[in-house]
Amino acid sequence: MKTAVIISNMGGPHELDAVECYLYNIFMDPDIIDIPLPGFLRRKFIAWFAKKRAPESTEIYRKIGGKTPLTDITYKQAELLESKLNTNGNSGFKVFAAMRYWYPFVEEVWEKIIKEGYEQLIIVTLYPYYSTTTTGSLVSLINRLNKDKTFPDENITIIDRYGAHPLFIKAMVERINKELNDTGYKNLMLSAHSIPMKRIKKGDPYRDEIERSVKLIQKQLPNDIKVHLCYQSKVGPIEWLSPQTDEMVVKLAEQGVKDLLVYPLGFVADNSETIYEIGMLYKDLAEQKGITNFKRIDALNTDPIFIDALTDLILTRYKEKFA
Repeated sequence: MKTAVIISNMGGPHELDAVECYLYNIFMDPDIIDIPLPGFLRRKFIAWFAKKRAPESTEIYRKIGGKTPLTDITYKQAELLESKLNTNGNSGFKVFAAMRYWYPFVEEVWEKIIKEGYEQLIIVTLYPYYSTTTTGSLVSLINRLNKDKTFPDENITIIDRYGAHPLFIKAMVERINKELNDTGYKNLMLSAHSIPMKRIKKGDPYRDEIERSVKLIQKQLPNDIKVHLCYQSKVGPIEWLSPQTDEMVVKLAEQGVKDLLVYPLGFVADNSETIYEIGMLYKDLAEQKGITNFKRIDALNTDPIFIDALTDLILTRYKEKFA
């Protein structure tokens, strides 16, 4: 049977003129901003908010090349994953890249898959750690798209968390250990995307999954490496997960740290948050505070072990569900 695989990430603007519309799409998602307003008032507020944020965000994208690199990376991940899935006697897998908030939208890819007659569908979130703000939003969208059961329950499956998968851990550890060996640094900062604390208090498992992954990573690092977990990309005045990355940079500088390696935990493709926030904003802050050597490790992107991890996840679920 023909099997379609969707790998889905957040997406990002393909040009500077698209930034405001992209922000509008993000903020309109109630899983991202859950303000209790009637529909027309919500749309009006979100339009104002996106317009207000657009100049700053546009400047960020200008600094990283005028667009997000995430989309091109995801297309390449899909290409490599499809090749890997269709080896060793397997065949019939077609992998599609799909984005939640910009082109190619999940909704458009969904329609394409239906038109092309695929009988089975596997959806892989590219958020390794489950949160209602990311994977939860994607699952809600898939449920809405499939409300008429275009794909019967037995013909569709979602892979929604894999932060502790051995190959996923291995991919991160090998990348980190290589940089530790090359630089000789002894301080490693793991910077994950933050989410509002009210989500955690309502039972969102994101922090628990992050902390579990950190413990698994730490077990495979040299004993003399100091690991510092922190959270970035906070928006608005409400309480978010802490410590925040900028606060951690300042704290480590005050402790006399001079060499700092930073890994973007949970980001499987480089984007504005890894390249600009970590690689530019926090690097500048670190240097201002006296950290003389600050280095950002690239996200996994097309790392072969990461592709192996996705392949294993998909084939395992395929055998369980469809074989």
